Amino acid sequence: MPRPDVREERRPQIIDAAIRVFLRKGYHKATMPEIAREAGLSVGGMYWYFKGRKEIVMDILRQVFQSDLDDLTQLLRSQAPTAERLQAYAAQYAECYDEFSWLDPIGVQFYAECAHNPQARKFIREYLAHYRQALATLIEQGVQRGEFRTVNPPDVANAILGVEEGLSTLAVADPQGIRWRESFQTAMDLIVTGLMKSKTQE
Repeated sequence: MPRPDVREERRPQIIDAAIRVFLRKGYHKATMPEIAREAGLSVGGMYWYFKGRKEIVMDILRQVFQSDLDDLTQLLRSQAPTAERLQAYAAQYAECYDEFSWLDPIGVQFYAECAHNPQARKFIREYLAHYRQALATLIEQGVQRGEFRTVNPPDVANAILGVEEGLSTLAVADPQGIRWRESFQTAMDLIVTGLMKSKTQE
């Protein structure tokens, strides 16, 4: 009788174990044998599913990115005023960030690797392309509805991405010098205010 394929069950089990180990020891001090023990697998069994820590982290990042993208896509379907949806997006993003802020140092490292690692560059570019498009679509809806002034939606999307990724980098480099949530909310308030049409433009 053929052995059942348990790969789809084992991968989430390994990822959950890896997150626990990363939270305890940090990414750089965590080892594959430790993750294997946490997951209740042999080291050899671990490598059947993941080639190394980097591949595990990419899977974790993929899930976090997809969660953010799903939240944003859901907001695109709403008929609420665009400014409200943009603020709701900011609140959702902040909640997700607080939950996964421990990933920041790893994310910064991945961005740095884009300069010389084609796999990392492809991974980040694909995520950014989908995320940028969703943000730009939301901004475009505001322009088309007459709620926002005429702007280039991809430029605004990149500005928001720049705030998110820039503040995350600052939080890694100077955690005592930044209040991430307050700084992010301030930036998003300024962006939303800047997008709104003035009375003379209506």
